[in-house]
Amino acid sequence: MPNATVAARPETAFRLRAASPEDGEAVAALLREAFAPYDGKIQPRPGALSETGASIAAALENGAGSVAEAGGLLVGSVLWHPEGDGFYLGRLAVRPGWQRRGIARALVGSAIEAARIARRAQVTLNVRILLPDNVAFFESLGFECAAARPHPGFDHPTYYVMVRRVD
Repeated sequence: MPNATVAARPETAFRLRAASPEDGEAVAALLREAFAPYDGKIQPRPGALSETGASIAAALENGAGSVAEAGGLLVGSVLWHPEGDGFYLGRLAVRPGWQRRGIARALVGSAIEAARIARRAQVTLNVRILLPDNVAFFESLGFECAAARPHPGFDHPTYYVMVRRVD
């Protein structure tokens, strides 16, 4: 993925670049910060809160990802890996205070573009049913709910599987 700077105004400028295993610690810290507001509020506990630098580095060695930086600060990240005829997108996070600046949209776009370049048919992700704003965000990017499933140990659906076909 080529580096790209995205901004409408200087105070919102950020740069996208390919993530590398060396970003593992910084991405894990960003995930813990971004997902902390959900800790104790949704069940099961978000898996992102358990990520470590080593687990992120391993994920990047077996898949790919993008990070967003602003002034040397990591402000967003996303990971993806091949799954079936597409990519599975996960661990999308934007640093608190940096939301609503187009970072998540650009990060998801980088995964969709990677899928297009790799000639993958779709991008799939999971989103919690209890987070309707997140569901609406992904719908605005062309994702559709394909299934509702329970996390292990739950007797009712707790997340949606969402899919976006790649043009």
